[in-house]
Amino acid sequence: MKRLHIIQVISNFPNAQKLPPTNQGGTEKVVYELTENLVKRGHHVTVFAARGSRTSANLKPFPKGLRGKGIAKYVIGNLPRHVDVIHDHTFDSALGKLNLRIPTVCTLHLPVKHRVKHPVYVSKRAKQVMGKNRGDYVYNGINPSEYEFSSKKRNYMAFMGRILPEKGVLQAIEIAEKTNKKLIIAGPIKDKEWFRRVLAPRIRRNPNIHFVGPIGGQKKQKLLKNAHCVLFPSLWEEPFGLVMIEAMACGTPVIALNRGAVPEVMAGFPQLICRSIPEMVAKVQQGNFPNPHVLRRYVIRRFTTSRMTQRYESIYRRVMKK
Repeated sequence: MKRLHIIQVISNFPNAQKLPPTNQGGTEKVVYELTENLVKRGHHVTVFAARGSRTSANLKPFPKGLRGKGIAKYVIGNLPRHVDVIHDHTFDSALGKLNLRIPTVCTLHLPVKHRVKHPVYVSKRAKQVMGKNRGDYVYNGINPSEYEFSSKKRNYMAFMGRILPEKGVLQAIEIAEKTNKKLIIAGPIKDKEWFRRVLAPRIRRNPNIHFVGPIGGQKKQKLLKNAHCVLFPSLWEEPFGLVMIEAMACGTPVIALNRGAVPEVMAGFPQLICRSIPEMVAKVQQGNFPNPHVLRRYVIRRFTTSRMTQRYESIYRRVMKK
């Protein structure tokens, strides 16, 4: 098989994270893993990413303060010779919209409707809703060896994600209040005013609820692997939901609201998918969860970086033929 020269572009300004990300940045994590795997498979990869990134690929750091069209302009002006394919991960599909002569694959990590030639969504649901069934879908993958496993659980629930109304953090608090269980909330505050006005008073009132902010590394591992369960009461059209597979890789069950890609990601455990918050409360109270080893095996079978990389490789080769 011919080795390819692949360009990866990740630049979600103004909040671009370095590769690999530390405390947040699900998209950056996926792009980092994909890049490292493509290099391992012998491909020549150049990655355009935020300054300070670390990668086995050839790194082209973006200058500070680059926005919108400036991103595409910078990439085109700094392309190496003999590029086979560009993989655009920017949230506005900056390169995919330009109709370049180089085949350009665009992964749409957010639920957006961009008209690009070769769109790839991160779930079948996102492809149906956002792409009207046009294009491909590739599930996000993780490297299971990076996730610590524990079959022994402690007496707390966890919520991990961006602190925004649509992520369901208020609903997670409601579940903790109704079940009288301990809840640890982790993630970056993305709506400071809403947090101060709505969330902080609820957290202060309940000694069972703890907010620890954005976490990564060992802290994240400990939180996920020791949790009795992870709550995923997402209220929006979630395109994937990386924390679900991260938790299950640690052997931790996820109780999720039936929104967006949840039925696909949690397909092996339909008993953990709920139609309402009261149903999530009942599931927590019952505490009848799958075996931690079964949860981890499920992730290894369906959501690994190597599976994700193979899928992207076949898409690259197909668009090059076209």
